[in-house]
Order: sequence, then C-alpha cells, then structure tokens
Amino acid sequence: MTEELFLHEAMAPLLIFLVSFLLTRSENISATAAAGAQVPAMFVFGDSLLDPGNNNNMLSLAKADQTPNGIDFPLGTTGRFCNGGTTADYLGTHLGLPFIPPFNNPATKGPAILQGVNYASAGSGILDDTGKVFGQVFTMDAQIQNFKATKQELSLLLVSGTEEHITRSLFFIGAGNNDYINNYILPISEERIKYTPEAFSDLLIQQFRRQLTELYNLGARKFLISGIGPLGCTPYQLGYQGDDSGSCVQSTNELALMYNSKLKTMLDEYNADLRDSTVLYLDAYSLGSHIINNYSAYGFKYQNKACCGAGRSKGQIICLAFIPPCQNRSEYVFWDPYHPTDAFNIISAKEAYQGNLQAWFPRNVQQLVQS
Repeated sequence: MTEELFLHEAMAPLLIFLVSFLLTRSENISATAAAGAQVPAMFVFGDSLLDPGNNNNMLSLAKADQTPNGIDFPLGTTGRFCNGGTTADYLGTHLGLPFIPPFNNPATKGPAILQGVNYASAGSGILDDTGKVFGQVFTMDAQIQNFKATKQELSLLLVSGTEEHITRSLFFIGAGNNDYINNYILPISEERIKYTPEAFSDLLIQQFRRQLTELYNLGARKFLISGIGPLGCTPYQLGYQGDDSGSCVQSTNELALMYNSKLKTMLDEYNADLRDSTVLYLDAYSLGSHIINNYSAYGFKYQNKACCGAGRSKGQIICLAFIPPCQNRSEYVFWDPYHPTDAFNIISAKEAYQGNLQAWFPRNVQQLVQS
C-alpha cells in the first residue's frame, strides 16, 4: 500500500465525521433559532417606517439616534423614528421572534443573524436617486445586496439548510413612500419635470418588480408587501400644504392611490405567475385612513398633528432633542411630522398578522406562515 493511499484511507473516517458534524450542527443551529417562533426568520426591507437604526453610523441627515426618539422603547434610543417600536418590531413579536437587528451594526453577525436581519434605511426608496438629499442611505437595490451578504454568512452557519431556512422565512417590505415625499413632490425634484404622475408610478412599479424578482431568485418565497400610506395626511403635508381645517392634502393622496393600485395589480400577477411563492399586500393606505378618520374609536385624541415637532400641525420642524414631546403619546396617531406613534404601529402589526388582508388564501401573515 502506497503512503498516499494509506493517508486517503486514514483520513476517510475523519472526513465522514466532519461532514456529519457540520450537517448536524446546521440542523441544531436552525432548530435553536426557530424554537418558539412561527418562522425561522424575518428579513425586513424599506425606509424609516421600518428602520431600526441602519443609518446611525452613516453620513446621513436621515437618522433618529437622539432622544426623544425611543422614549418608550425598551432598548431606548436605537435609531427608530418613533417613540417606541415599529410595525416590524410588533409583527416579529406576533411571530415569536426577537427584535430583528439592523444590518449596519457590527454586532449583527454570526448567530445574531439566524432569526433575521433588518435592512431598512431612512430616506431610501425604490429608486437610487431617492434619498440623495439626505446623504448616505441604503437604497432598495443596496438593501438587496446587503441581503446577499447575509445569505453568504448564513451558508457558513447552516451549510445545506440555508435555502430551506430562507424559503420558510418571511420577507417584509415597505418601500415607495420616500420616492414621493422626498423625491417626486419636492419643489426641487427633477423627476417631476421628466415624468408625469402616471409615468412615474409606472417607473416605480417596473423597478420594484425587478427587485422582488431578484429576492425571489435569492430564495424568498413568503412576502408581505406594504403599499404607501395616506401621505397627504401626515403632519408634514398638513403643515406646509394643508389648511386650518386639518383636512388631508388630496393631491398627495391621489399620487399614493395611483401607485398602490398599480402595485396591487403587479402583486396579483406575481402570485399568479410564481405559484411556489405567496405575496400578501398590506393596504397601508386604507388602514391608515380608517384609523385617522375613526381615531377616537382606537383611543386617539389627535389624528392630524404630531406629538413631537413644531409649526402648524407640529409638522414644519422635525422632532429634535430640544423639542419636548407630548406627555400622552398614546393619544396621538403621529409621533413626528412623518411617522406614526408606537400605538399606531401596534395596531398596524396586529392587522398584518391576523387581519383580512386579501380575498385569496392565505389572507394574513398568520395564515401565510402556517401554510
């Protein structure tokens, strides 16, 4: 027997042991990560409505890493644009998951990524041009690239179980708000010169379809996609374009409705064409409008002005450290000129989890993750 053949035969049991060990380890890690949770993980993409602090360490004006943001959040001031948690935080709670960590945090690596990663970046949008006024942001395309990096790291942790882990996970996406608020309707917007409202909404849908397809090709199969909320009802819009009645700015809301209509049609086609995936549409516009119009039924006292801000409707100056917030924050629909309060986000997450989101099965996230 040659020395080379002897070494091969001697090493064979060790190689078999190592392969078996790695496979067992990946199964154990996956099982541990999913213990008590309804999905292995949740991956979150979007803007400041879902951002847990990804912009904190970036050269960006779009960050919420100072008080009074987080005044009611158990982890304190983390970079969330809210007095408490986001819709993603509370949806994760319903699913049995911990707070999903921000991608752009040095601690988000190794076992910390097993139950999901949040890539949402304040100021960002579907288009790469959106958010440039703030400096650095993770655009939607950049967020997908960041997910690719996460997937590579997951493959080292889970080995052969990576694809199943991703396939069974929930992908929550809320994008498009800034493409209007901080792009198309800005007075300095070049997009408004180049595109009619109809053409601009078509551009957004075209790009978003491509981005969803890229996530699908990366293994995503369970999607929760949020439409755009009633942007014309935000204190920012009321402060600058509203009247003393506090009525929503209809022209801005019409832009949101146009986009949402096309988004829903596109998602219907997505469900029909990709039978091995399911896309749920969260109608943020109808939900937000219903709460605003029936605010007292939800325990709110103020539906058209911010808890933290200044100017008309407290929507003309953003929430800053030297501006004291309201005392009874659960009485307000809006936390600052753009973002809802913790109390609103609790309602939104509950609706996403167990509400009647659409006619076909599954109708909500709870049914989606059980299917």
